[in-house]
Amino acid sequence: MRLKFNEWGMGINYSEFGGRTVLKSLDSWKLVWSASCFSMQGAQGAEVVLARLSAESSQSLVPDLTRVILVRHAQSTYNAQKRYQGSCDDSVLTDKGRSDAYQTGVALKDIKIDGVYTSPLQRVQETLVEILRGMKVEKPVFTSPLLQEIEMPTWQGLTYKYVQEHFTADYRCWKERPHEFEMTPQIERQVKSAMCVKQQCFPVLDLYDRAHQFWQEILPFQTGKTILIVSHSGTIRALISTAIAMRCEQYHVLQQSNCGISILNFPTPNYQQAQLAAMNLTTHLGEVLPKLKDGKQGLRLLLVPATNTNPDLINQLAECLQTVTIDFSLNSDLESSQYTADQLLKSHPKTLQIQVLHQYFPQILQQKLSSQRATISSNETDSTHFMTGLIVACPSIIQNLLSQVLDTSPECLQLIPDTLSVIYYPLKSRTPVLQTMNMIDFV
Repeated sequence: MRLKFNEWGMGINYSEFGGRTVLKSLDSWKLVWSASCFSMQGAQGAEVVLARLSAESSQSLVPDLTRVILVRHAQSTYNAQKRYQGSCDDSVLTDKGRSDAYQTGVALKDIKIDGVYTSPLQRVQETLVEILRGMKVEKPVFTSPLLQEIEMPTWQGLTYKYVQEHFTADYRCWKERPHEFEMTPQIERQVKSAMCVKQQCFPVLDLYDRAHQFWQEILPFQTGKTILIVSHSGTIRALISTAIAMRCEQYHVLQQSNCGISILNFPTPNYQQAQLAAMNLTTHLGEVLPKLKDGKQGLRLLLVPATNTNPDLINQLAECLQTVTIDFSLNSDLESSQYTADQLLKSHPKTLQIQVLHQYFPQILQQKLSSQRATISSNETDSTHFMTGLIVACPSIIQNLLSQVLDTSPECLQLIPDTLSVIYYPLKSRTPVLQTMNMIDFV
């Protein structure tokens, strides 16, 4: 089914289903849309991304460009048990973790790495051993305490469920206002009174300070090189955020999966501002899309910046998405967007397709996001209420949407045309989550 808009606020130009017009006004469209459950109210992914980035901007790249590949540690015992780890060193890799770490090394094996930096915690050290084994290389490794995971002394070792039930107010602050989140563990010190004193701890703010310090210390010595950093979920979020001028309020916006690969480019020798070239690539682990972290409830958007310059890439993406349920599609009337949407939906005959004139696309897209999230929230009692939408538009529109979610400048995002980025709007959270950006090679 395909709908077409002539302009925002003017309703529908035409809607065809089975060769006949079925909708002629915005009001009737509301009813049909509601009936359609949508109301108005691969193994070398990182290598291919690097190759495409070089091809896209080979003329503009300067010799001093520093490329940073970030990898989160593989699945640990605490991950499997759904426990908070923080900076404690009690968890080790699971069998799955070791296997995934090795596959990550295989995915990176054709990339020339000049240096490796890692956290001292054993789950990261074990991950690095498997990655280097998969890459079949030996590299000098620099261990830095600045790359340790976020400090969570009160919660370390506790299950997610226990924390949500017994630290309700603190947990809400952690999720909604991470920049204000604090812990005050009791620490014994040698003081005159010989009593315990409380030391104030702001986990997220402290982590961002460490990330800033790390960049300032290592970047001057890595100009023009490619380095690998193996670290933790929170630490990588902070490293990316501080590199592209994201505020610590956005801490939970970046998803980091076990063995997810992210890429930053620093165009100048001095640490100022980088470009995010890829985020949380997981296709080398056999995942079609990154796993949802906050339960399968809410709205997931598959974003494709269309240029129609690489039909083979679009065909690969279409094959990848065959098994993904797509409830609706929104694309501009540009030829490249329409072609891309048609190719991606070949195996999705029941998907509701909506076409919008290019000049009205940003406004309509924002309206649909707001109204759809409100509609899903109104069905909060339905634990299975989850929808996936495909958004196909010109690269500038997709780039602006991503920059709004990250609350940073569009110039900080090095978007690759005809690739896939995914934003997830969890039902029970105000914060959207960027699950992946520039996903390019598909298993």
